Amino acid sequence: MSSIYLPISVDCTLGPSVYAIAVAVGTVTPNGVEFTNPIIVANGGDNCSATGPTAFLDKDFMSYDPHTRTLAVSYTRFTFSGYGTGQIEVVTAQLPTSVAQLTSSEFSAPNVVWPEEPVVENEGSYPVVGYNSTTKTPDIYVVWERNWFTNQFDGDLYVYIHAAELTATGLIGGPDHPVVVTEGQQNSNAQGGVKSLDLVPVLGYSRGTSNDFPRLAWDAARNQVVIVWNDASRHPLGDIFLRAFDAGLTSPGGIEKLNSDNTGALHMFPAVCFRSDGYMVTSWYDRRDFVPDSAWTDLFADVRSSPYAKSKNFKVTTAPTDWANTSSAINPNFGDYTDNACSGTSAFYTWSDGRLGYSQPFVAP
Repeated sequence: MSSIYLPISVDCTLGPSVYAIAVAVGTVTPNGVEFTNPIIVANGGDNCSATGPTAFLDKDFMSYDPHTRTLAVSYTRFTFSGYGTGQIEVVTAQLPTSVAQLTSSEFSAPNVVWPEEPVVENEGSYPVVGYNSTTKTPDIYVVWERNWFTNQFDGDLYVYIHAAELTATGLIGGPDHPVVVTEGQQNSNAQGGVKSLDLVPVLGYSRGTSNDFPRLAWDAARNQVVIVWNDASRHPLGDIFLRAFDAGLTSPGGIEKLNSDNTGALHMFPAVCFRSDGYMVTSWYDRRDFVPDSAWTDLFADVRSSPYAKSKNFKVTTAPTDWANTSSAINPNFGDYTDNACSGTSAFYTWSDGRLGYSQPFVAP
């Protein structure tokens, strides 16, 4: 389990008050699950120090490779002394034999995947540790959205889905040789920029406009990585897209639309994983069963034998949510993402749902 670890209130008489990313190790017992205390993996500084915190760390996700016991955590560092536009970083650790003995000292110093830029925000990173059976090494792939939000005032209306890879010998996809996943997409600009949902009001979404934060998964059966995202390049409320790359972010495949409908309804927040039999599982929020300006929302999914195989979308939710009439104590009211996870030949879907009259997480196999 990983989490942003922020002080709610600061009392320096009690000791340090740190902005950080932390993980906790859970142990299953006969009576439940016992978690360790938070283990700091990335530090944004101490409110109680003479200089105070140096950064706000945001949008943390982690990935684990059981072959090499490699754990990777990605996040965005918003520096207080720099531009504050978001730097994409990854920290890694090799898990000890007794995982509950994991400590902060096991984690690497931050690996900068993409530095902050003067007027361009980088945000929404997501990692996967891919065990390459050919090279017998764990490679860490990261995707994120470049120019999210800043596209509303920096003179560039487009956003860019980027990917990078950390290997034992260096970085692929950094600023010197960027890998733009959306390059060549229909209706993109010459640099691979696409229209974003951050320019489109989403009815029922309390933050107003949305995002295009991507996800990715390692396809162990084919030694490749698959990236999924949503954007508004075809119509304002977005579609779900995929693109596969070989190891090393080489040989990019075509960009394919995953949602099979052409209703013009909302599609956003995809997630992706691979089953042990090589099937790819993708899921996302979808409003195809309603008029385009409706706030009623379902979770849809797609399961296919390979990334570019033919398949049929299907509905996961048994009841839709009217997000315009669902109370919530959080903002955004139904989160920034959905998720899914594959275990063996099973897939599990996680999303926010308002069928009870308020926002709650739901899980379905």
